[in-house]
Amino acid sequence: MSDLAELISASGMRLTQPRLALAELLFGDGKNRHVTADQLVEQLETSDTRIAQATVYNTLNRFVRAGLLRQIAGTGNGVSIFDTNTEPHHHFLNESTGKLTDIPLENLPLKHLPNPPDGETIIACEIVIKTR
Repeated sequence: MSDLAELISASGMRLTQPRLALAELLFGDGKNRHVTADQLVEQLETSDTRIAQATVYNTLNRFVRAGLLRQIAGTGNGVSIFDTNTEPHHHFLNESTGKLTDIPLENLPLKHLPNPPDGETIIACEIVIKTR
């Protein structure tokens, strides 16, 4: 079994051809990426791999729930951006180009977070700094 097939199976998901094809695009080169579902659909089409757009969206959301991807909030344009780097970190977002750039956690130390509303617990803090 390939490393990507093992990654999918170890995440509790059933191994399917669409999941394996998307995992290859996302994780195959070992580099961290920021991508949209539409970008992945285009890449699949240029490689002659046919996966329905709805399947791409569903698979990406399943990868997020399994902890294989992070979905970046706060991009402001209504388009979800998925990040293969699941370690805690922040981002610069260029509003003109839509490009995300990682900010290592140690470059933006957060010493004082506000108290959450009663009965709630902070589980994560992700900062998106917008640029032009």
